[in-house]
Amino acid sequence: MENVHEVNMKVTNSISLMQAKRKIPKWKNTISLLFVHWMVHKGILHILVSLLLGRALFLSQFTPFALPMFAVIFAVSKEKSIIVMLGLVAGASSLGIWQGVYTLSTIMLFYLASLAVRQKMKTNRYILAGTVASSVIVARSIYLSIELPEVFTWVDGVMVAFEAVLAGILTLVFLQGYQLLTKTRKRTYAPEEMVAIAIVVASVATGLIGFTVGGLAMDHILTRYIVIIAALAAGAMVGSTVGIVTGLVFCLSSVAHLPEVAVLAVAGLLGGLMKSGKGTGVVLGLMMATLLMGLFMNQGAQLEFSLYESAIAAIAVFLTPKRFVFAISRNIPGSVEHELDQQLYARNVRDATAEKVEKFSGMFEMLAKSFECAEKDPETAVTAVSLDNTLSRVTESTCQKCFKKDYCWSTHFDRTYDWMKELANPDDHKPPQQWQGFCVKAEQVELAFEEEYADRAAKLQMKKQMMESNQFVSNQLQGLAAVMKDFASDLQRETQKHDQQEEEMLHALIEFGIHVDNVDIHSLDYGHIDVDVMLPFVEKHGECEKLIAPMLSSILKETIVVHQKVEIPSPYEGMVVTFRSSKAFKVSVGIAHAAHGGGLISGDSHAAVHLHGGKYAIAISDGMGNGEKARMESDETIQLLRQMLQAGIEEELAIKSVNSILTVKRTGDMYSTVDLAMIDLQNAKTKFLKVGSVPSYIKRGKTVKTIEASNLPMGFFSELDMEVLEDQLKAGDLLIMLSDGVLDGPRFIENPERWIKRQISELRTSDPQEVADILMEAAVRTSGGEIEDDMTIMVAQLQHELPKWAAIPAVIKTG
Repeated sequence: MENVHEVNMKVTNSISLMQAKRKIPKWKNTISLLFVHWMVHKGILHILVSLLLGRALFLSQFTPFALPMFAVIFAVSKEKSIIVMLGLVAGASSLGIWQGVYTLSTIMLFYLASLAVRQKMKTNRYILAGTVASSVIVARSIYLSIELPEVFTWVDGVMVAFEAVLAGILTLVFLQGYQLLTKTRKRTYAPEEMVAIAIVVASVATGLIGFTVGGLAMDHILTRYIVIIAALAAGAMVGSTVGIVTGLVFCLSSVAHLPEVAVLAVAGLLGGLMKSGKGTGVVLGLMMATLLMGLFMNQGAQLEFSLYESAIAAIAVFLTPKRFVFAISRNIPGSVEHELDQQLYARNVRDATAEKVEKFSGMFEMLAKSFECAEKDPETAVTAVSLDNTLSRVTESTCQKCFKKDYCWSTHFDRTYDWMKELANPDDHKPPQQWQGFCVKAEQVELAFEEEYADRAAKLQMKKQMMESNQFVSNQLQGLAAVMKDFASDLQRETQKHDQQEEEMLHALIEFGIHVDNVDIHSLDYGHIDVDVMLPFVEKHGECEKLIAPMLSSILKETIVVHQKVEIPSPYEGMVVTFRSSKAFKVSVGIAHAAHGGGLISGDSHAAVHLHGGKYAIAISDGMGNGEKARMESDETIQLLRQMLQAGIEEELAIKSVNSILTVKRTGDMYSTVDLAMIDLQNAKTKFLKVGSVPSYIKRGKTVKTIEASNLPMGFFSELDMEVLEDQLKAGDLLIMLSDGVLDGPRFIENPERWIKRQISELRTSDPQEVADILMEAAVRTSGGEIEDDMTIMVAQLQHELPKWAAIPAVIKTG
């Protein structure tokens, strides 16, 4: 089976491919592929970046960017290390021939040092950074010793160490930035990853320092373009961060670039704030930042050139393809594009999963049909026991060796054939009288036909069992198909947005004085409301039940209750509270049981569970006999039934499935009864399914109603005889369910059912547990204090679900 992540990646790749085919013209796609091929795969981009990093300065004299760039390429993409080295040396040589020699020497020292730690460098990036720092220390020390042989001071040593440390740190940053920029899979950038990319891009832009065209600085144009593209893609926070990081990298090159830090930071902030205006908005933010910082710093004549530089960067923004900006923004958390991309990804994964589930459901339906029996009557399905085959086998063993063979089958064929047909009829065992006078082997023929009857009956029984087994498998597969189809429908159900209602609820709660961080609505369907509220505190006085739930009840015009509370783990403080619709009715259950002979192990088992869809199930199973074996049988029945009901399988199919399982694995005289009541908590309609169980009783006031059915326990026959009864309960009703030991135990009582009804009608309490205890005590007392069979009594009381706290009117009301 494929890994989940591999499946998700296939879905994502197919989505991207379909979008590309749908939205991108063929000629644009061809140009993009050629651009990527020549710039990335052929190494032209590596050469350009190397040229700029080779001449990038730190404090106007050091070049700490060249060796980290080579080390990263050497470790990650060794085949491009030669062209990168040439580009770095050429870029450094543009600053001076000795600078080129120094860059080449540091690269050679690093290469020689890497030979000793080649294996460790592949697995530990800190070894790579340490090797770079050591190479810088050695190369810079030799360089300064040659350049300043007599005046090499401790200050120079500190500067060498600082350059080495900076080179090591830049190696780690470049390594992370290179891996992020050349990633082959879709992912979301973390804040530190975005900073690493900003440092890499700013370091490359530093190589343009000193290049001017008509008095306009190329480095200023490039950095401003980068900052407003970041603001356009990700907003004010990312834009200002990129501006500050880029400006600081420029300041490391020369303090003269300090005013540029302010321009870039303010441009990123204002551009991000005006992102809603798209390209025009961020460009206006850039021009405003340039003008404000120029006037604030009193740049004078430089302000005009600065505005020109910003204008050229703005033109470049308008020329940038929209899908390039989208490709950046979809990886930045918090952006609209990232959210839409994540929603599209989740929706397509969900649809793909639902489609798989639907296919499985269809497969199970086809399998169910293949197991269904076309012939319902096994008598007609047994083709192997046809009349001609029967006569052929009988005559072969009797008539073939008889001296009257020709007389019977040649001379008097019709008469003999008719007599043999009468003998072949299993319903008529009396042979024709005339035939007995003519046939000399009458007893042998009759014996042969009796053997055929037995063989026919065995084949019919085998065929019947096979058909029953096939029908059981078919029913199981149909149940699974129905459950999987419902699951696929639930998966494909769209999650509706409730932004307006969430804002109104949040505002209403805050206006009331409750501090709420967030409101998240999952469903507003009547009777199925589901709302999550995030609180910045952990409640200590029941604020959720006493204040928030009543307010939501008033807002939503429905009784809302607290469903679940989850505390947010440290270091955060607070909790997430789930509020859901209250059901119209609630059920309280009381249970009393006694084991045979006053023992500890009862052969009865019971269950009372909430089910999906607002239903409540109450069940009693009585295993045949007493003791451990009966307990195991009844407990297995209850557990199987519980699991199937909780899985969403319809109750009738669930009981039939359990019966089939018990029939197949039956050993000895182990059977079990089932008494199941399914209560709908929305309308109190109740469905009773009884299999071999004693009557149940409904007490309403002083009236007692009997719910009874007569059938055999589970496990007797594979074809289950089950009666399904329905009744409408009301608030205050008591539902009493019993095992057969309660009615069989009382002595000297001619009609136990009338006796139990009288006991129920004379009850003066409506508490379920008290009722169960009183009835159990009466049953034990009436049986003379002896418990001859396991006894279980379950009492359920139905009541209206009334809110504990009244609704609190809210200022703002929503639908």
